[in-house]
Amino acid sequence: MNNPEDEAKAAEEQLADTVELLRWIIGVLGGSAWQNLGLVPNPATKKVTRNLDDARLAIDAAASLIEHLKPRVDETERRELDTLLANLRLNFVEQQAKSEQPG
Repeated sequence: MNNPEDEAKAAEEQLADTVELLRWIIGVLGGSAWQNLGLVPNPATKKVTRNLDDARLAIDAAASLIEHLKPRVDETERRELDTLLANLRLNFVEQQAKSEQPG
């Protein structure tokens, strides 16, 4: 039989791994959103392109994961995640408005 303390430690490590995984995925999605907003170059091609549909998808996916992550992180990290999401959304609206301007 497994020791209850070992099981608790394993469960805690799994949670930590999952939290770290979510942080990483949110970072990847955020980077993808910035690229698709046309605000940073793609690191592979060094080209700046805009794809607002993909940017929206990345932002929405990050938002969903952030909501799942927030209960498991401290207040400082929650504020950082909220700030990231607010910045992405604000820049999305700005880029969308630019793309709708004639010219």
